[in-house]
Amino acid sequence: MAAFCEGFMLCGLVSGAERRRHRDGLQGVEEAGERDTVLVTDGGRTVTVYKVSDQRPLGSWAVRQGQQITCPAVYNHSSGEYVVVHDEKVLRVWRDDDVSLDKVFKATLSADVCRLHSLPDTEPLVLFRGGAVRHLDVLLTNPQQEIERIVREDEKIIWSQAFIDGGQPVLIFITEKNPDCFVYTWRPTFSACQRRRLLPAEDGSSVLHFAAVIKNRMVSLVLLYSSGHVRHSEVSFTPCDQEEEPQLLVSHLLKLPEPADTGALVILHNSYIATLTPSAARQKDCLCIWNTSFQTLQDSKEFSQKTWTQLWSYDGKLYVPHANSLLVLPYTCEPSSLASVLGKGREAHQSAPEAVTIMNWEALAGKTEQPKPPASRRTVRGKKVQSRGEETTSYSDILSDIQTAPETQIHALVQRIWMTTELPHFQLALSRATHGLVTRCRKEPTFYPQSSLIKLAESGVLSYSLCPELMTLCLEKQDVQTLQMCLEHFVDIPEDVLCSCLKLFLSVSEENLSKATISTKSAACYIKESDPTEEAMDTAPVIQNGFSPPTAEDSCDVQMLEKIPKGTKLSSPVTLRRAVLLNSVLLSPYSESFLLPHLKDLASEQVVLFLSYLNHLYKICSENVGLNLPGEERLSVTQVIDWMNLMLDANFTVLVLLPKAKPLLRTLQKFVRSQMKFFSELNKIEGSLSELQKSRRVSQNHGRYSIEVLELY
Repeated sequence: MAAFCEGFMLCGLVSGAERRRHRDGLQGVEEAGERDTVLVTDGGRTVTVYKVSDQRPLGSWAVRQGQQITCPAVYNHSSGEYVVVHDEKVLRVWRDDDVSLDKVFKATLSADVCRLHSLPDTEPLVLFRGGAVRHLDVLLTNPQQEIERIVREDEKIIWSQAFIDGGQPVLIFITEKNPDCFVYTWRPTFSACQRRRLLPAEDGSSVLHFAAVIKNRMVSLVLLYSSGHVRHSEVSFTPCDQEEEPQLLVSHLLKLPEPADTGALVILHNSYIATLTPSAARQKDCLCIWNTSFQTLQDSKEFSQKTWTQLWSYDGKLYVPHANSLLVLPYTCEPSSLASVLGKGREAHQSAPEAVTIMNWEALAGKTEQPKPPASRRTVRGKKVQSRGEETTSYSDILSDIQTAPETQIHALVQRIWMTTELPHFQLALSRATHGLVTRCRKEPTFYPQSSLIKLAESGVLSYSLCPELMTLCLEKQDVQTLQMCLEHFVDIPEDVLCSCLKLFLSVSEENLSKATISTKSAACYIKESDPTEEAMDTAPVIQNGFSPPTAEDSCDVQMLEKIPKGTKLSSPVTLRRAVLLNSVLLSPYSESFLLPHLKDLASEQVVLFLSYLNHLYKICSENVGLNLPGEERLSVTQVIDWMNLMLDANFTVLVLLPKAKPLLRTLQKFVRSQMKFFSELNKIEGSLSELQKSRRVSQNHGRYSIEVLELY
């Protein structure tokens, strides 16, 4: 998932009239050497360095009155200096301690400069309007050297970006010659720039903005079109035949909701991009984060005033010129997965898919032919081993001993496997050890080293696909403790196995639960086990003057949750240990389409018990007026409602025909009706406010601060 964090204003900008006199928006926001600092070049004469987290300037420089900065200033990582070009050809170089740009180094070049590009550990690149590229240090040795023209006379450079590929600088720039665009790539090893033609869109729309990133030694180019389409193309660095003009193939990436006449685009992550486009329907500019792998909207932010449709991204922050200020919007990007897109992924503090080691299977397949590495003395977990070859031999001995050693020695053998954590096949070693233990458990019914299996499951290295027979064995043995560890640490558990765990947790006897070592700390703060005597007193009918008062079960206006004294805990329909196990199921990732058929196999008693528990969790959330339960697991109310919907969809017919389920269904029905009534009233308020807003006359500007009173009635 990806989302915006709370933003803030970095600095104020010049007024709209002053900005239009020079250029629209800023010229650029660039990294300024140290982390958390940026170099801001406005549309006129000023360059300023800002400390982002402190929202304060560290230094500011301006060219003379009448001079004009013509490309964004950059930071030279090699020398620690700043570089800028004004009046197309005049180059200035200065340091932090310089006060005035009039007294710093100045060089007049022989050709107009289009853009400066700064890269780490190398000299900045200077891109001229004619398409020629020079390193800054080479250019400064002879500023008046002849600059050749690469692009054709009728082409204009509209975008450029520099990268580091294989330790060498790479530059890509795009020229425009209506209606065509041409992509040029430059690197020091080329004798000339490589030129490719970018075919125009079939629908006749124009390209609004470009973004690029290096992927697999190729430039991955993303294009934003005025039709609202975002397309993608791959640009190779391999030299092409200059006699034939290669054409770049463009593929569809995603479609924005509305077309636009202007917009900006940046790449945030391998699977995420950010777009800034105006919305004609809302009359506002909208900043969105999109998942390109699944074509889903992750987060969006609307601006009350128009932006300049400019967008930069550095160090996990987006920079947006908005009205007369520069806004900073931090964002977060998690690795893209189907579970996260469906909203069923684990919370951030739990085991994530990226924690699982990826094996080098090709190396393992030919390990018998690999030469023995030279001996080396090193320490692994405090013990000295002689060589990689001896470690492999020891690992093979452990696997052999697991099949014959007494159960009391299994824990020590598993501990020895942890001494091989620096081997490239450590994950395979754990999976083979797990497979060996499970195989022996099936051969010897009395053999079951539970503590060793738990240690292997909670290692964070294994997954269900590496040892699927482990959870099957635990289900047969009704080992709820090991199953809980698997649910917490395995990220690829199939839905049928997840449903089998749910069945076991709902049906396992209290005697078996009492024997299992289950930590109840996470749920103890909100789960109160019911007392049979209290339950009997609560369910006994209240008789007044010889008759019972009528119930209000059929009333639509009865609120589902009665007011509960503050500080008291609702009695749970399940015990604390069973609640912890059920929570581990609720927190597991799943897909609704695959889980729904398996939920139909639950017994009616299990369905009623599980729904009662889900209803109990929702009552706790409603009592606390929060979106998460107070425990350490951070179980959210959304997860509870999703599971409740799944259970009702899968077993509604059974519940309707089951007499003992009727009170529960009535309770859920009252809740739904009360929520519908509540949201209906909210819609009325929203309509009233909308009409009031339309009827208001356009208010005059009362300055930077004013108080307005709206009379609703």
